[in-house]
Amino acid sequence: MTTTRPVRIPRGSAGPRPAGSAGPLLDRRVNVAGTQRAFRFAVLYLVVLLALDLVLVGLDLGSSEASRPGVQSGLQLFIGVAVLLAVGSVVYALTPAPRYIEIRPESVVVVGRWGGRVGLPPLGSLRATVARHYPAGFLSHAPVDLVQVVDTGGRRRTYQVEAGLFEGPPA
Repeated sequence: MTTTRPVRIPRGSAGPRPAGSAGPLLDRRVNVAGTQRAFRFAVLYLVVLLALDLVLVGLDLGSSEASRPGVQSGLQLFIGVAVLLAVGSVVYALTPAPRYIEIRPESVVVVGRWGGRVGLPPLGSLRATVARHYPAGFLSHAPVDLVQVVDTGGRRRTYQVEAGLFEGPPA
């Protein structure tokens, strides 16, 4: 028995739903010190990488074989790899530092650096373990913690956040 009823086929993806956006927003805590540390660390890394690359390029161009045709293409490849390494390293350094967290009655939502949203258990039942503590200094004006939390799906996630961001009742 067949039916001739029309079937609707979606043409585009439904898109991701915001994780844990149920309930009113009680508090939004911005990750100022964690973001500052991530950016300053990335800039420091880029400065060291640029200095190292300039020294290596200078040594290569100053060598006796610098006028050979194959050396120039090798130098271009070296610079291309250095640029890819720099971009990848900056993305890697900035990713664990979320923009902010939203505290709601039923959940805590972490809004990541690139806009992703991760739902966590409510603040009262959230267990955040400090894996590493960084004191205030050159890289950030306030202490920063590397915190491990378990999301609502059971996956362990690590964030670089301002000390105390996951603690205390909503303001």
